[in-house]
Amino acid sequence: MRPAVKLAIGGGFLIAATGLAMVMAEPTSGPPLILGGGPVTEDQVRQKLQSDGWSDIKIFREGRYIEAVGSKNGSDGKLLVDPQTGRLAGAEDDDHD
Repeated sequence: MRPAVKLAIGGGFLIAATGLAMVMAEPTSGPPLILGGGPVTEDQVRQKLQSDGWSDIKIFREGRYIEAVGSKNGSDGKLLVDPQTGRLAGAEDDDHD
């Protein structure tokens, strides 16, 4: 096999591997609610929100996410947390600290 063909095949594999790595990489869609980048539990989410001043916290499963609803500073809010990363998946709260 010619060197140019080997180089082209090797380059193709490199491009394919890079694309696969990008697809498989964990999303970083939102800021971390809980630092560490690892899996988090419903109890960890509840404890974090309580320590941040939230009250009347209710935790639900929303598909693959943990949904937390509660109140802070007199306003109701909702958070979606990716339990695999501890990052916010979508936030509809007034907590901007």
